[in-house]
Amino acid sequence: MTFGQIFARLDAEGQKILQALAVFGRPVTARAISHVLRPFLPNLDSIRAEGRLEQLMSDYPNLVQREHGQYFLSDADRLAALATLEVGEPSDRYERGEPLYTRYTLLDRAADYFKTRRKPRMAWHSLEDLAPQLAEFDLRVQGEDYETAATLLNEISFNYLLRWGHHRLVVELRERLVDKLDDPKLAQSNLGELGSAYAYLGEMEKAIDCQERALLIARRTRDRVNEGVWLTNLGNRYVNLGQTQRAVPYYEQALVIARDQRDRRAEALNIASLGTCYAYLGQMDKALECYDQGRNIARELNDLSMEGFCLSNLGNVYASLGQATRAIAAHDQAIEIARQMGSRVEEARRLGSLADALIIGELYAEAIENLKLGLRLDEETGSARGKNYKGVSLARAYLFIGDLEQARAAVETARLYDTPQNNHNALAVLGVIATRQGDYAAAQEAFTEAIAQARQALEHNPRNQDALAAQGLAFSGLALLGVGPRATNVEAAITAYRLAYQANRSAGLVALALRLFDALAAADSEDQLRAIRPAITGG
Repeated sequence: MTFGQIFARLDAEGQKILQALAVFGRPVTARAISHVLRPFLPNLDSIRAEGRLEQLMSDYPNLVQREHGQYFLSDADRLAALATLEVGEPSDRYERGEPLYTRYTLLDRAADYFKTRRKPRMAWHSLEDLAPQLAEFDLRVQGEDYETAATLLNEISFNYLLRWGHHRLVVELRERLVDKLDDPKLAQSNLGELGSAYAYLGEMEKAIDCQERALLIARRTRDRVNEGVWLTNLGNRYVNLGQTQRAVPYYEQALVIARDQRDRRAEALNIASLGTCYAYLGQMDKALECYDQGRNIARELNDLSMEGFCLSNLGNVYASLGQATRAIAAHDQAIEIARQMGSRVEEARRLGSLADALIIGELYAEAIENLKLGLRLDEETGSARGKNYKGVSLARAYLFIGDLEQARAAVETARLYDTPQNNHNALAVLGVIATRQGDYAAAQEAFTEAIAQARQALEHNPRNQDALAAQGLAFSGLALLGVGPRATNVEAAITAYRLAYQANRSAGLVALALRLFDALAAADSEDQLRAIRPAITGG
């Protein structure tokens, strides 16, 4: 018997029950059906609704289905049931007096049912705890009640979904609201947070487009506070792309706004962000000064989140300076703060930074342990950028202990996650590993591409020490392999390393560059690279 034939045989109550199940579009209890249909079937309490549902299951076994005490229709039957229900208009939910029996009205009542099922905020610890809000959001969007949907999403996305690492889910939810919101505050927050989620997933062009649109709305509505927020975010995006010089004016503008608004937290954030720029530009003293300023403000405000941010960045600078013990201590504190806050995203990021400090300190086994833990968190949260950076660090750690097989596997996995600001490192390390394994064709290809990727990074910042050191290592590799004139490649390697040293001669960075060069030189039985090594240390 077809759905149409069954539907025609049912009384009005039975038909409405099927239509309500179709509107929900997910397994629900008899209580949910009773709630939605109460204005239209006053006698359909939850007990009667359950009885009718059980009867429908008995009479038509292939129609209504039950699982864990919840009832639902198959996809095909759901669509057929929806087709029997008048669509109506979004305004139906605002009708006074007796409500209109339309799809829009039932969607609104179904959403209201899930609103009654929310857990108290103190009980929000996992995605499952937010299931009622997610179901409500879906029904609000279907009912074109976009403003309510956006307001609901703002309650759960930044402090919960993003902190727990559900970036892909946030993208999916916020994309459904783009160009649908009339309220400028809701529109800009939706675009801005969508941009942040895109950035975490490594989709920087989309991130910048969203946050530039959010910035335009803030400026058009003279919303100075949020103008500062999106300026800071855009600065972050350009730092993510390795375009440090381009990021600086965004942070500087945001800092002016923060001080005008007397927003001490935003002031600390932008000072610390400028510190990150100074660190990338090799100005370590300025970077330390900025992070200390930011941390002092955070302590005045009792702001653990900001203090953790500054501590993590201080740890990165100490590692660059070769002060591994201080770096490790700072990162340990930052990780503890991330765990106290329940932020898996920050915990994963800071585990990677800790591991880099441990590598500087030659504590490779501990670095590997922390990188594996961080990568598991990146897998949960979907951080493509995290997988790239930690994969390259893991490859270095394995390389330095002589485990070439594990090093190769780590770097090959890292390369699956395109990250322009780190691709040159992944390829240069791959070249070293492949050379040591005797896979000279793969090594040549990796070194050649590493040089090309480094050149792209240097277009944005000619003093990018990281890219220059990778370029020096790659030219050294080509010289060792005998690809092209050896003397030309040796000279190119020396030039790149000297420029790297001039850009940033911090002891930790120099030590790392030397260690990578020595790992390559282990395959140099004829000592063909001896002229290059002094250039790494400024000789």
